[in-house]
Amino acid sequence: MVAGAANDNAVKTAFVIGVTVLNWPLFGLSPVILANIAALSFILPFILLAGPAAYWAQSIPPKRWLLRLKAVEVGLGAVAVAALLTSTGWLLLLCVVGFGVQSALIGPLKYALIPRLATPNSLLNDNAWMESGTFVAILIGTLYGADWMVDAPMQLMALIALLAILGLLAMLLIPNLPANPEPVQYRLSELVHRQRKDHTSMSAIWCISGFWGVGSVWLTHLPILATEIWVVSPGSVGTLLSQFVMGIAAGALLGVACKRLPRTVRVLGGAGLLVLGSLLIQTEDYSLGQAGLFIAAMGGGFLALPLYTLLQDDVLTVAERVAVNNVANALMIVLAAGASILIVGLFALPLVHWLLLLAVLQFFLCLYHRRNLSLR
Repeated sequence: MVAGAANDNAVKTAFVIGVTVLNWPLFGLSPVILANIAALSFILPFILLAGPAAYWAQSIPPKRWLLRLKAVEVGLGAVAVAALLTSTGWLLLLCVVGFGVQSALIGPLKYALIPRLATPNSLLNDNAWMESGTFVAILIGTLYGADWMVDAPMQLMALIALLAILGLLAMLLIPNLPANPEPVQYRLSELVHRQRKDHTSMSAIWCISGFWGVGSVWLTHLPILATEIWVVSPGSVGTLLSQFVMGIAAGALLGVACKRLPRTVRVLGGAGLLVLGSLLIQTEDYSLGQAGLFIAAMGGGFLALPLYTLLQDDVLTVAERVAVNNVANALMIVLAAGASILIVGLFALPLVHWLLLLAVLQFFLCLYHRRNLSLR
């Protein structure tokens, strides 16, 4: 799973660097448009394939389905290597779409498998490792995709191929588990309608998607924070990205240490840390800004952990819940991007004020849902 997350981001970042920095021509479109097309191409499958992803995660034995999906990843990795060798933009964009489809299909199964392999006492810890590992993998894929695409493309190709093969081999270690004996396939509208009846899991989904929306704005605007607000070199963006991802991992591990606290206390505490970190970046001081960045990210990791664990308290419905959550995450990311363009770009609200406002909104979102989160 971790290898797949790294590969997704390595290929997606490589495409963005190819069309922006290396000036690969594609369809006569501007680099900015192509970069956004890549982001949209990766997100859309999570919305379009939510229903089938939830159904296949239940109807096919997990190991068999994972081996199929990882075999597809190996094929996509080979095509990506060919695209990089020949500098073929449209082929690499096709790989971005393919990785988006593969990620959308594997997501519900990934979280549905954890409670089947974990014990009740280890479920929170296992989710913390999954959350931390996923974000570290995203960091690795993004950094190497950006750096090696320009300076060491052959090493990037080798990394993509190696990660795909390692991911496939790792699936062989998963024990054979049966499929759900009575799976039901629902349309997306039916999945959402079913989840709306479960107020507790729906509140968790809303709070998780809010965090993904806020986090996407942070990640998108890190270069602006670095170069225009804190006035440091563009090379510092990689450092800030590392600190953001490590902050999320640290928050998840802190969540394990605080697992005896009530769920609502942990969720609101994490949202409070997100606000505190956003307050600390209201300055041009780079050191204080770094601290704020790390604290905000740590708050996100801290609040997300108990929410993901909550979605896994019923083995038979985890895949459906995660599928709906993936849709909510994708929609929230798109909404946050559109709002940022409008509010920061058009209305010229300072970026640091916008990040603070989003953090406050996330806090009140969690506060609003606190009663439902404590129902079970």
